[in-house]
Amino acid sequence: MFQSRTAAAVAGHLLPGEEFRVGARAVVGALDASRLGTAISRGIVPGVADTATDLVLKTTGKQVVAVTGQRVLFLSQTFWGGPGDELLMIVPRELLSLAEAKFGAVSVVRLAFAVGGVSLTFPLIDRAMAMAKALATELRTPPAAR
Repeated sequence: MFQSRTAAAVAGHLLPGEEFRVGARAVVGALDASRLGTAISRGIVPGVADTATDLVLKTTGKQVVAVTGQRVLFLSQTFWGGPGDELLMIVPRELLSLAEAKFGAVSVVRLAFAVGGVSLTFPLIDRAMAMAKALATELRTPPAAR
């Protein structure tokens, strides 16, 4: 259900011949953010969210990450956790690399860009390990191999 809603949300942003592969809910933070620090400061651990962190990390937070054969799209997330209407960022796959993937109670996937990068932390509500593993598996395959 979530995958089909994400595919529908990105359909208008796809290039000719581009196909949606996988989508996931993630908390997007700085590349060097720790799993525990992100989990606490971004509210994955219930009742511990800090609004001051939201002000500092204006461009990060709860987002929907959609991977296609050519690009990674970052969308806003609705109140209910679905993909929002706002396209926040697009990163071509050739400018992105999977820097790290750790799976556990709090799973994290770190993506390095040509300049900078982001840390994706996955909420427990989404079978964190399954979503993180699906995203990491897709990103391990070079875009040219598609």
